[in-house]
Amino acid sequence: MTRYSVAILGATGLVGQRLQELLWNHPFFDVEAIAGSPKNVGLMFEELEWRLETQKPSYDILICSMSDIPDVDIAFSALPNNVAEIVEPSLVARGIHVFSNASTFRRIAGVPMVIPEINPHIMDEYEGHACATNCTVVPVATAIAGLRELGIKSITIFTRQALSGAGWRLLFDEKALSGDVNPLIPGEEEKMMAELKYLLEIDVPILATCNRVAERDGHMVSCGVELESDPTLEQVEQLMKIQSLDLPSSPENVNEIILETPTRENHLWAGNGMSTTIGNIRVEKNIVRFDALSHNTIRGAAGGVILLAEFAVQEAYITK
Repeated sequence: MTRYSVAILGATGLVGQRLQELLWNHPFFDVEAIAGSPKNVGLMFEELEWRLETQKPSYDILICSMSDIPDVDIAFSALPNNVAEIVEPSLVARGIHVFSNASTFRRIAGVPMVIPEINPHIMDEYEGHACATNCTVVPVATAIAGLRELGIKSITIFTRQALSGAGWRLLFDEKALSGDVNPLIPGEEEKMMAELKYLLEIDVPILATCNRVAERDGHMVSCGVELESDPTLEQVEQLMKIQSLDLPSSPENVNEIILETPTRENHLWAGNGMSTTIGNIRVEKNIVRFDALSHNTIRGAAGGVILLAEFAVQEAYITK
């Protein structure tokens, strides 16, 4: 198996550290560089503050600056938007394949935004730069992608998004953890609607209401889908079962279908954090309602972008 050298852009943010965690001993990728902000440049990896609840990997790496990223094959970006818009194109120009979690280039021509199990053909637009999606879109898109077969007329979405979706600082904020959190997420609803239409290649009315809640991880969504026909519950459940991919990060089931409403306590780590759990499915004539949960920093961020790079390797969008 051909192996690919990798740089991780983002040393201390939650998504950057998820990338570090998930790429440790990866069967395709070898991490050769981790780039961080100026205050972290020159530190050994072991000196970085670890902000995840999981075990810290053991890279023997000196943190480099964004201007000193070596000539690796692939760069995984967890950069803030204002930094990503400068750094990512410069790496692509050097011939480095960039897979980004930043929203800066999503839905930009020539930079495909892909969930490999849903819209893999969009990678035909790939020119060395690709994006994962907004973390909140994942449990909606994976749940309803199969329902397109029945004709989607409209979608309503209500979200309850975890603190980690806003970065590591809220996870260390006593007020937020105790429940005193601003529920508003500026721009999230517009982003959700636009990205969902792009991913599913539909142009139907979508109403989204997005809220932050005092939970560490996991984005929960409650959705209503108006269809052109009246399906049975069994038909809906069957259409929600998406074919998994044969890749290192692929879960056995992209969607785990359960009877009850998913909970973070029981379902956050389904498929090692890469599955969406869908439950409380109700069908009334042509309306399908359900609740879904996915892990926002894994499937919705670091794991999703790694899966996309694995797919690019498997399908020879990247070669050596």
